[in-house]
Amino acid sequence: MDLILKNEKNVLELIDIEEYMIARPFFADFKINEPILHAMLENRSAGKVFTDNKTNPSFMLVCSPAGYVFLGGEPNQASLIQIASYLKTLSYVSLVSPSDWKFKDFFLGTGFTAVDRMQFQRRAAPSNWDSWKNKLPSQYFISRINKENFFQCNWHSFILSCYGESDRFFSNGMGFCLTDQGKIVSESYGLIASDKAEIGVVTDPSYRGQNLGTCICAIMLEYCYERNIEPFWSCNTDNSASAAIAKKLGFEVDCSYFFLR
Repeated sequence: MDLILKNEKNVLELIDIEEYMIARPFFADFKINEPILHAMLENRSAGKVFTDNKTNPSFMLVCSPAGYVFLGGEPNQASLIQIASYLKTLSYVSLVSPSDWKFKDFFLGTGFTAVDRMQFQRRAAPSNWDSWKNKLPSQYFISRINKENFFQCNWHSFILSCYGESDRFFSNGMGFCLTDQGKIVSESYGLIASDKAEIGVVTDPSYRGQNLGTCICAIMLEYCYERNIEPFWSCNTDNSASAAIAKKLGFEVDCSYFFLR
């Protein structure tokens, strides 16, 4: 059994993958970045889950190597102090906080900073994605991200940090890219779990302003709708380019929340 940050009163205990089901009830009403959270709880992506007591837990702490962190339940003050101390040992943390989260002020008081975020949901009926494909100039080629081209992708390191290894991504996630004479210039990913997908996009800076990100995301959305996967989108509030792509594709703001870093 792996234990961390032990003192006389409390222990953060790492639970085994086979026991992840005990964590799910702690996030039953959690509606922010759900695909990212549940991909870890379903062991579809990399992550660790900690608690105070596996027999009678009061909270669950779910941490992704990519920095995403989710805290569910009712940790006491001593546990909150331990959790904050542990998170400060990590190289990068984005603790997901609903706007009205009762523990937000505690973490802000221990030195975390709030980053304003938006989550988008697409309530419209599936679109005719061919209209976006037809807007692509002939120089661009659509490819599925695979073992041959993955290492060339701009988000190669980030996606690897989410999944831990490339084979797990190919088994449980999805990605598409646009190439220009063999160079990958825009990518869209779906982090998939529980019939939901968190959609992400990145475009080479020298190729921006051509709707390439919108076009490749349309391919990703077509993939999702063909498989009855509900897509979600999220970004920092000040990321106007990401928000603009979401709105072009029919997404609407679902809620505001914070990353605590």
